[in-house]
Amino acid sequence: MKSMIAMTALGASMMLGGVALAQSDDSAQSVFIPEGYELTGESRTCLSTRVIDDIDTSHENAWIVTMTNRDKFLTRVSNGCSAATSPFTYISYQVSGSQLCRGEIVRVIDQGTHSAAGSCGIGEFEELGRLPEDAS
Repeated sequence: MKSMIAMTALGASMMLGGVALAQSDDSAQSVFIPEGYELTGESRTCLSTRVIDDIDTSHENAWIVTMTNRDKFLTRVSNGCSAATSPFTYISYQVSGSQLCRGEIVRVIDQGTHSAAGSCGIGEFEELGRLPEDAS
């Protein structure tokens, strides 16, 4: 589980924590989503940085974004961010406005050396819906 994630937007930093992930078995290419959630088929190209509460980078190919209202989104990341799964790294990004959008480059930073450990692009934000109590 990720202990720290830093995101930079308009020069301000936010420190965030992680959430647990579970594997979905709907396809040959596994997608990791939080336990008790499923993909809804809805997606967004951008999310407001003001209401992002957490980005969980526990899986190297797909991250979970939790909003302040507890809504969750899955974003698939390109190759280059596998170091983000380490408890000794955090992510950093800069946006020119107040939104984190598909295609933004995210840097993985080593906590000890404060040097770049990788970078990658993020994908669309796929909405996650809560499963009914009896389905989880």
